[in-house]
Amino acid sequence: MPTTPFTTLRSKIALFIIVLLLVTAGIFSFLTVQTMNSRITDEVTKRAEALCKSTAALAPYSMLAGDVLGLDNIVAKVKGANPDVDYVAVTDAAMQAVAHTRVKERDKKLSLSPGELISQGSDGTMIYRVRNTSGLFLEIMTPVVYKNIPMGGVVIGINDSLLRSARTETRRRILMGFAVVMLLGAGCIVILSSVVARPIKELSLGVEELKAGRRTKLRVYSHDELGKLTVSFNQMTEKITRQQNRLSDTAAELEDSYVSTVKVLSAAIDARDPYTLGHSTRVAKFARKIGEAFGFSHEELEDLEVASLFHDVGKLKTPDALLHKDGPLDALEHREVANHSEHGAAILSRAPSLQKYIPAVRHHHEWFDGEGYPDRLRGEDIPLHAAIIAVADAFDAMTSVRPYKNPRSQADALDELNRCSGTQFNPQVVEVFHKVLALQPLQTDPFARRA
Repeated sequence: MPTTPFTTLRSKIALFIIVLLLVTAGIFSFLTVQTMNSRITDEVTKRAEALCKSTAALAPYSMLAGDVLGLDNIVAKVKGANPDVDYVAVTDAAMQAVAHTRVKERDKKLSLSPGELISQGSDGTMIYRVRNTSGLFLEIMTPVVYKNIPMGGVVIGINDSLLRSARTETRRRILMGFAVVMLLGAGCIVILSSVVARPIKELSLGVEELKAGRRTKLRVYSHDELGKLTVSFNQMTEKITRQQNRLSDTAAELEDSYVSTVKVLSAAIDARDPYTLGHSTRVAKFARKIGEAFGFSHEELEDLEVASLFHDVGKLKTPDALLHKDGPLDALEHREVANHSEHGAAILSRAPSLQKYIPAVRHHHEWFDGEGYPDRLRGEDIPLHAAIIAVADAFDAMTSVRPYKNPRSQADALDELNRCSGTQFNPQVVEVFHKVLALQPLQTDPFARRA
């Protein structure tokens, strides 16, 4: 039987290796591009959404106060900290720009660019992918809501320049490496069968590591095209890592901003009554010291402190007449004030990131013997954070000036905590608080404090 160019073993091996190279390089290129596109796009989208929501959370206070300069400062900081942000705008309910990083657009009616809706959150946040002559960009709009009342919205536009350049360069290099590998495979079957195996295996491992979210610097075995492809892959992973680090830094800044917002809100709650000014801050300080004595982790201490700052947030719904009343409350008034723990839980339930503080806020007036409110929990059923806030809250209330009573001394307040230990308060928390004050006594005169 006569042989043909496609019946020899060498030809078959050559054809097999060429096909294998074609398939391997194709899969690698597809997975790399898809992984890069999906990962970077998702992270940029999440960052953009987080920026919009954080801005929308800060805007109501300046809008209520008519502080246009404050709004301008907010949008300027957001744009300045994010080089790929084209513009940031805050609008009123009629979509008229109250603040805008593009000065000429201020006080004009803002119209969203027509585009593809790619996401719509339960809070009304909408993300559009918009294409125009300059390329692709994202436009995010988050409603500004205060006490369930729509006040306007925050609109952020983010360009696609960074993503577009990374995609184009990576695709070009991947395609170039693919073509070179195929040419070398056709001309150097025997050599490439051994030389190509190691780089492809390394690249495949790198793709798997990248898919798993781990950054691995691939070893470059040679300085040929496959070596360049490996270098390109390393450069691509470095770009992704830089993006991740940038997003992590932004997330840290947002967290700091969030904590600052909580402290401002806490101060605003206390400021409704001159006799409670600073109360939540002191309760948070006492609670954190108790948590430290319990051996809480840093994250637990942060959660306890924020929950303490929020423990009276429900008093936003309590009438001023009750908060400012001189003298004890009657039964009906007491029930109205007692509802603040449930009101606080309801307020926090509207923000997913704040729901972890609900147990402490809702149950900080439960009694150890089950006679508290609102759910008459008892003993160990009461969340520990709530039990700690209860002791800190009671101590500060007893040692502070109120319109209907004089402050107690620290010793008298501690005696009262002891007397109510096991009935109103968790005995273990009271015991730990005694140790905390014994090690770090308060430096201020309780009789001089107007809480």
